[in-house]
Amino acid sequence: MSIRRIRRAIREGRYEFTLHALEEMDEDDITEADVAQVIIAGSLVAKLTDDPRGTRFVVRGTPKDKDFDIEVVCRFLPSALMRIITVYTVED
Repeated sequence: MSIRRIRRAIREGRYEFTLHALEEMDEDDITEADVAQVIIAGSLVAKLTDDPRGTRFVVRGTPKDKDFDIEVVCRFLPSALMRIITVYTVED
């Protein structure tokens, strides 16, 4: 699995946000456009395979007009829809 599949899901609108992701985004003033931009331009930094619900992917990048990085954690559902599980700012 590569970042290309994750980016294709964003470009084709085949994704959904969990309520948890939306709440975290609201707390950190991150928009859906920020998340999409990070996935399109960011880097795949982790592939987490230890979850029985399926592999999770972590994409990291800097949203346009922001001065901090965010990480987006997502996974693919059996339906091929990508679920964005959580989004958070990265504190170095």
